[in-house]
Amino acid sequence: MNSTLIQSLPDSVINQIAAGEVIERPSSVVKELLENALDAHATHIEIQIEEGGKKLIRVTDNGSGMSKADLDVCYLRHTTSKLRTAEDLFRIKTNGFRGEAIASIAAISRLAIYSRPASAEVGNRIRLEGGTVLERTIEAGKPGTSFLAEDLFFNTPVRRTFLGSDALEGSRILDTILRLAIASPEVRFDYRSGNRELFSGAAGDLKNRIAEAIGSAVAKNLIPVEYEESGIKITGFVSPAEEKKGKQKHQFYYLHRRPIWNPIINKAVARAYEPYGKQGYPVAVLFLDIPEQEVDVNVHPAKKEVRFANENLVFLAVHRAVRAALQRTDHKETPVVDFSAFAAQEYPEIERTIVPAPAVQERKRTEWDSGVEQDLFSLPEFGKVIPLSPKSFETPAKVETFLTPTFIQFGKTFLVCEDSEGLLIIDQAAAHQRVLYEEALRVIEEGHGIETQELLFPELLELGKVEALLLESILTNLSSLGFHLEPFGILTYQLRGIPRELPLSRAIDALHEILDDLTSSDFDANPAAKTLAKAWALGNAYQSGDSLSQKEMMSLMEQLLTTENPTESPSGKPTLMRLSLSDVCQKFGRYRKES
Repeated sequence: MNSTLIQSLPDSVINQIAAGEVIERPSSVVKELLENALDAHATHIEIQIEEGGKKLIRVTDNGSGMSKADLDVCYLRHTTSKLRTAEDLFRIKTNGFRGEAIASIAAISRLAIYSRPASAEVGNRIRLEGGTVLERTIEAGKPGTSFLAEDLFFNTPVRRTFLGSDALEGSRILDTILRLAIASPEVRFDYRSGNRELFSGAAGDLKNRIAEAIGSAVAKNLIPVEYEESGIKITGFVSPAEEKKGKQKHQFYYLHRRPIWNPIINKAVARAYEPYGKQGYPVAVLFLDIPEQEVDVNVHPAKKEVRFANENLVFLAVHRAVRAALQRTDHKETPVVDFSAFAAQEYPEIERTIVPAPAVQERKRTEWDSGVEQDLFSLPEFGKVIPLSPKSFETPAKVETFLTPTFIQFGKTFLVCEDSEGLLIIDQAAAHQRVLYEEALRVIEEGHGIETQELLFPELLELGKVEALLLESILTNLSSLGFHLEPFGILTYQLRGIPRELPLSRAIDALHEILDDLTSSDFDANPAAKTLAKAWALGNAYQSGDSLSQKEMMSLMEQLLTTENPTESPSGKPTLMRLSLSDVCQKFGRYRKES
């Protein structure tokens, strides 16, 4: 008897698979519905959630609305008003376009949709459960559209276990709203969680919307960006070089007013600030206008990423746009580094130029800070470079407890010592992060608090909307880590106490690291302890550039060897590498005799 193991999946399963690609968490639902509202030319959008969006999400707009015929098909897969042919994929200027959003939301929720065009006397409502239509009714109501998604992931309970707390999911929704609100300052946004108003953005200009989103103290000093090169137009705002102390979540990039992520843009902005030598991330709100045929927006199911046909031109245009803005407001003698040679190494189409040696040295130092891989496997000799195979270095399976009592600090970034197997090179930041991460986990999980030193003069922290919402939800855990904070206004907190062994400047940075990590990390079922511990470690650990004494280096190594996972930082990066003695002998043409 012939039988086949390969079968067609039922539509219900297909829809849930598709939903998993598009709808990852409640903020994904809000993102898709807001994009539809903006595409419908809404001027006022209201968002209401309950229990972090897991229980209820309502998005109501005053846009163009849908007819009954459109409402009857909008929840089906691959139904869209944005495309007609495959070629249209390369001429997209709307937010939504794939026709998967509403179908995906319907597949994993109990969904009700009401819509009425302005030209119609009444509206229509449709009610679905798991993608199946339960009811269609005629209803009087205002022009526009309203989506009500309840009991998210009710039919895929495993997916619910991977969601964070209500506060964390609510903050993710807020971050999503802010990113879209910045792109549309002419639209009013109102966001409520339960009975609490979390964001109200009045229709206005871009500068005011940035102030509403991330704080007036940050927005008031932003400098304008306006640049055009090779058909690429870039506008927006960036922070002055001397104020480069923000977090990466305060970087907002848009293509044709659609929020995007692309590593080329991130890298270009970072390089523009490198000559100024400041730590941290700049605030950046940049809008790119690029010919549609030069961009592929159809890369990621949830439209998170875009791909550029000529990444070289985008890199150089963004870099030069930001650098020109900084130079217009900079009245000091600041070093200007020509990065075209470095860009040519990664993007071969760019003409190579010679970068002076001091500039190269500064570049390598700053890129160690940012975690970009360097060629550590070459040695200079009278202007030449002798390549060494990267295979010479390996992450050791174990580290012998017998170490030489003397350490060398290399580039104020790495520690070098010897054990019985060879030469150890330790990343001081990654190693210290591992030590502090496990210490913080013990403190949080066992309930032992870190000793606090009270500040004689409390510090005021002005936070953005997302940060303030998160901070409120983790005050108890922060207290166990030695931070004493009290509310002082709507978006301001008083920092009254900090961990005893921590300098004030680093304590403030650590707080921002914790909040930044909470908004940017993927959470597991119970993320609070691990996420806080990781952020605590990143904020408090030694940094690249910190000088360490012999005693500090030895103490760090001793502590690292007592951790559960001494070879890996909490971010998954190696803490140390070994160059074995046999490999060194081989490189020098020496062969050891067995004793």
